[in-house]
Amino acid sequence: MSESWSTARPIERVPIRSQVRRRLLEGMLRGDPAPGSSINESGLSVLLGVSRTPLREALLNLVGEGFLSATPGKGFYVLPLSAKEVEDLYPIVAALEVLALRASPPPAPSELKRLAEINAELESVRDDWEAALRQDELWHQTLLSRCDNQRLLETIRTLKYHAQRYESAYMRHSGRIILSVEQHRAILRTLREGDRDGAARLLEANWKISQDFLLPWLREQEAASEPSPSRKAMKYERSDEG
Repeated sequence: MSESWSTARPIERVPIRSQVRRRLLEGMLRGDPAPGSSINESGLSVLLGVSRTPLREALLNLVGEGFLSATPGKGFYVLPLSAKEVEDLYPIVAALEVLALRASPPPAPSELKRLAEINAELESVRDDWEAALRQDELWHQTLLSRCDNQRLLETIRTLKYHAQRYESAYMRHSGRIILSVEQHRAILRTLREGDRDGAARLLEANWKISQDFLLPWLREQEAASEPSPSRKAMKYERSDEG
């Protein structure tokens, strides 16, 4: 066997449940299935062209990751969006990204150039929320790509799916695109100056800005979904009559 074949990496076979999980996550970013909705397992099995076993395995994995809930006898539900989760989630993602940045070697000039290119591409997608999400994720992934703590990076990736679920919902429903172009430029500027601490502070602030967009919108949505005081009173009156 030639040396090139002997050193080649084996072909990766991704389990079906992992493929199904990714498809479901991608769907949730587009609001399909929508937050708070139930999942039709039989219909989804047909749609994805997989048997119920890998589908259920993927659904149970997503329950464990906090995307879905499962009720015995009733099936799976997509967890609703909540301001409380954003308040809990975003500081954690920010802290972990800062940790990964501090654990990374200083970026080379070529890496800084690539980050600037990705940021320019992000600036150009002002009317496409899906492209904006992809470019923003690529920018952060590239920024932290030289961190050799794979467990940390995997944790960040999983948590950021939760963050993207909120950001995609906000951009779809509000019609506003969240762009962090100026914050990214400031981070790059401090990295070029060799100011790692300054870059870390700006990276943390970048996540705070996203919170500032999301929380008022989520609280407005939650207030709109609450029954009015008169409707609550009617409910209690009917309960008393029963």
